Amino acid sequence: MPNATQRPYDGLRIIDLTRELSAYATRLFADLGAEVIRVEPPGGRTDRGEAGLPGLGGDVRFSFLNANKKSVAVDLELEDGRAVLADLVAGAGIVVLEGPEAELLPLVLSVPGRRVVAVVSHFGLDGPYAGYLGSDLVTQALGGIAWMSGTPDAPPLRIAGEQTSFVASLYTAAALALALYDVENNDGGPHLIDVSAQECIAHSLQNALQVWDLEQRIPVRGGEGTRDATEQVLACRDGHVFLASSPSIPASWKALVDWMREEGHPGADRLSEPDWSDRRKRTTRAMRDEFRALFESFAADKTKAQMREQALRRRLIMAPVSRVADLPADPQLLFRRYFRELPHPAAGRSFRFPGAPYRLSEPVWQVDRAAPLPGEHTAEMLGGASSRSAAG
Repeated sequence: MPNATQRPYDGLRIIDLTRELSAYATRLFADLGAEVIRVEPPGGRTDRGEAGLPGLGGDVRFSFLNANKKSVAVDLELEDGRAVLADLVAGAGIVVLEGPEAELLPLVLSVPGRRVVAVVSHFGLDGPYAGYLGSDLVTQALGGIAWMSGTPDAPPLRIAGEQTSFVASLYTAAALALALYDVENNDGGPHLIDVSAQECIAHSLQNALQVWDLEQRIPVRGGEGTRDATEQVLACRDGHVFLASSPSIPASWKALVDWMREEGHPGADRLSEPDWSDRRKRTTRAMRDEFRALFESFAADKTKAQMREQALRRRLIMAPVSRVADLPADPQLLFRRYFRELPHPAAGRSFRFPGAPYRLSEPVWQVDRAAPLPGEHTAEMLGGASSRSAAG
């Protein structure tokens, strides 16, 4: 078992020329011990945003995606700057390029050595859309996930949270890890990985691919309208809960009816009638509306916390619906010590960020440093004279 100083990617150097689509991929390696070096022009790349927090050199999104990384300022328009980049690549096991920096691919590939190089773009390096500009909305639409999101009587819906960048980053990180394993254990490589964010989205369409394989049917968005009446997001006193306790799960359904009966709610008698056992009828608008009215009148005086407590006690399939503002006080996340305070001396305060996206048996994940200021590690990485030449 590794100790606290032994982490999976200790000793691995990654040259990070990412922007929107793959910054999280390199952050995943940095959290596991890799030395991730952002090579950016003096003043920083545009992914730092415009409304930066004081002293952080980037907005909140940038600060999350680039924690644990280093920054070296190099003017890649200059011949000396490109020579500095080549020197950095020579000592790296992974190089990730994205956006305008992808033009540096010939230079990166010309550096001798066995390493993994990934180019991440919206549509890949070849094909009819290669070179087209993309965005989260466009790539979700062309990848198919927007078609499956929303209600059937409304236009396709973009999933919130810039999901294209996170999905592309997860696929990129997995491909990098596999290729790096080949380089280090099988004398493989060098590897060039071409990541298309559109393909990543298309490969992650819930069970759409399996539905086509098995039924030759293209799934469409159904929203809430095609669901069982007893599987809905429903209002309570201080928010909403999600209920999934249909009669097809007898123990959970009985728990709900018994709870209503204990409190003398008239819904218990209505939900005991046989028509609720008809799955097809439960998907009709009439029964959905009726169930919503019964349940919400029952839950009107109960908080989400009370509903959760009763659900756990009664083994009822129901959970509170959290808003983003609720998460810092979520008892499960607090118990697991999920959030991390990240001190930043330049800002003169700490910031709370999400913690590890997984839990491993060994303590190999950690946050060592806040997102870097532009060129913060130039002198450390390149030395005085070389750093002045590289930065122009």
